[in-house]
Amino acid sequence: PDMNSTSEQLRFASIPAHSVRADFAGGGLSSDLGPVLLRGVDLQIGLTKRLAAALPDRRHQSYVDHSYHDILTQRIYQIGCGYEDGNDSNSLRHDPMFKLG
Repeated sequence: PDMNSTSEQLRFASIPAHSVRADFAGGGLSSDLGPVLLRGVDLQIGLTKRLAAALPDRRHQSYVDHSYHDILTQRIYQIGCGYEDGNDSNSLRHDPMFKLG
């Protein structure tokens, strides 16, 4: 076999409307698999959904762009992946794995 071959791929559990695979061909790159793993656990235990339901949303809805659930999910996944100081949100929103997560 050719040492430069990229035919091997790793496949992961499907995410609706997305295909997740690992290969060695480049493309959309990320060094973090954490958000996808956290999402899988979160879907099983419902942590972010329960937290969002427990917090009353008193914001004026005409000014709301993101639900409490979305904000909590982003923040919890960032902390779980080692981005606890909160100043990485803008750059991480372009990361392919955080988009999937």
